[in-house]
Amino acid sequence: MTRRLSTCLIAALAACIGPAAARAQIAVLSSTVEEKIAVPGEKYTGTIIVSNPGTQPQVARIYQTDYRFASDGTAHYDDPGSSPRSNASWITPQATRITVPPNSQVAVPYSVAVPQGDSLRGTYWSLIMVEGATTEPSAAGSAAGKPAMSVGAVMRYAIQLATHIQNSGTRTVKFSSAAAAKTAAGGAALDVDMLNTGERGYRPTLWVEVYDEKGVLRAKAKQSRGLLYPGTSLHQHFDLGTLPSGTYKAVVFADTGEDSVFATQYTISF
Repeated sequence: MTRRLSTCLIAALAACIGPAAARAQIAVLSSTVEEKIAVPGEKYTGTIIVSNPGTQPQVARIYQTDYRFASDGTAHYDDPGSSPRSNASWITPQATRITVPPNSQVAVPYSVAVPQGDSLRGTYWSLIMVEGATTEPSAAGSAAGKPAMSVGAVMRYAIQLATHIQNSGTRTVKFSSAAAAKTAAGGAALDVDMLNTGERGYRPTLWVEVYDEKGVLRAKAKQSRGLLYPGTSLHQHFDLGTLPSGTYKAVVFADTGEDSVFATQYTISF
């Protein structure tokens, strides 16, 4: 089963027939991206902190999914273990359902057992999802014995668990879909997609240098991005400020953390 959603933190609207259901008020206070460099056969642990800022006990469900995302803004939450780079089967949450007392926190430990063998290379990842569960309403909630309709927000937090196998795995880049345009304010902008075509996840730093027809640097922009997994992609928007109409050379760079920097060149016009 594949669930296609747009963000890691999902607010799902749940329509309920019957008395009004209480809204689940939970929050994850620990990091939502956990990375670990490990060797085959290694075991390690971690903890997810779930908070209840409300005045009533709250129930949270804990489960696993795979995770992938694309430069068009979509994200896919697939069945755990369905991706060839999933580490879901390595991970064991120590609870699948918890009750968090009012104004309190509960720690949910998990363990990770990296398989033995020399076939592992690069980065493997998946999600632990923490989802607030609505409490059971009282029978007195309906008027005159008639069903009532209510809409509540079900909050789901996605915790990314990434395992990097030592320093192994290639870090490669592919750029595509470059497009230059004028912004609503009249400035120049460049949009480009970046795909991680390698075996290892990394946090790229992206920048662009724009040169006019005489080779003079006319604009430069830079941004650091979050963890980009193998086979996933991101969309990068560069604001270039005010540029006269004309033709330019744009060189887009990506630093993936290795000694060499990836670059590609485009001819753009405004």
